[in-house]
Amino acid sequence: MREKTEGYLCLAALTILMPSLALAAGGGGEVELESPFTLLMRLVNFLLLAALLYYFLRKPIKNFLVQRQQGVKEALEEAQRAAKEAEARYREMEKKLAQAHKEMEELKNMIIEQGRQEKERILARAHKEAERIIKQAELAAEQELKKAYSSIRLEAVEMAAAIAEAILKDKIDSKDHKRLIEQYVENVGKMTS
Repeated sequence: MREKTEGYLCLAALTILMPSLALAAGGGGEVELESPFTLLMRLVNFLLLAALLYYFLRKPIKNFLVQRQQGVKEALEEAQRAAKEAEARYREMEKKLAQAHKEMEELKNMIIEQGRQEKERILARAHKEAERIIKQAELAAEQELKKAYSSIRLEAVEMAAAIAEAILKDKIDSKDHKRLIEQYVENVGKMTS
């Protein structure tokens, strides 16, 4: 049924277009009325030409239209498949982007945590170093204080000895003098050791 409809449409199109072509080929001058026989012969020629065109061009035109329809259908299917693939790739890229954002956030947090830990290590080392320096300073001060005490004691002993010697020179004779020197040397030896 469809084939017949296509054939009739082709025939109708040719019927409508042929008189226009005939008039255009006529030179455009005055239109003469022709005899009915000539008109009939032209009609027969036209119908023969239309029938021949229909007979020879029906299958190629039909095949062309079917192929064209199939090509459009395949192109549409290909476009739909490409759209689905693009949508899938888009979703995949969104997932990758979200994963990258998550990894960047984790990396940022890790770097912040490492920085905090490093800060704590540096502060702990600084406190230990400060404690060590304070202990050294205390030890050095204590040693200097002991030296100062020893020096003062020695001076005090020497002064006391000088005073005692001056007093003893006035009051002691040679025998007492010897005994006092021995005691003094003995006492100084005990103090230094």
